[in-house]
This record gives sequence, structure tokens and C-alpha cells, in this order.
Amino acid sequence: MIERKCLSCSTWNKDEDHCTNCGNPISPTLIAKIETQRKQKEEANKPPGKLQVLADHMKNHKYFVMRAIYRIGYSIGMLFAALGAFFAWMVAMANG
Repeated sequence: MIERKCLSCSTWNKDEDHCTNCGNPISPTLIAKIETQRKQKEEANKPPGKLQVLADHMKNHKYFVMRAIYRIGYSIGMLFAALGAFFAWMVAMANG
């Protein structure tokens, strides 16, 4: 039997997921689940960063030159990512 102390009202509970006195969650798995849901909600409501706004603006720019610069930069970034992934795979395969 597990006894847990409620963090808000300091009541000891026996093998419960929620406090019998105040109803707050006291199970570690339930608390972690609620925390991850809260973090996901905060992340979804977070405004995009300045670099993301700039990239979106360049991607849909009215001038062809700006769109070409975006595509070239994006291609170079993808090339580096692919090379990094390849070398990471090679290192992982070398260990057997």
C-alpha cells in the first residue's frame, strides 16, 4: 500500500490518484501527464520566432530573387542535414 501526501492540502492518502480531501492529483504519473499536456498547450499557443517569420516571408515573397535565395539556403541546409545524418549512421554502424 502506498501513502502519498497531497501537495496542496498536506492530507495523507492511501493508494489514490486524487486527494480525498481537495481532489487534486497526487499520482506521479497523473501529475506528469497533466504537466505534459500543459506544456503542449503552451507550445501550440506560442507565437513563431523571428527567423521563422522571415523564412515564411522570403518563401512567399513577390520577387523571384528573394524566393530563389530562400530555396538555395533551404537546399544548403537540407544538404548539411543529410550529410550529418549519413555520418551519424556511419558511426552507428561502425560499432556493429
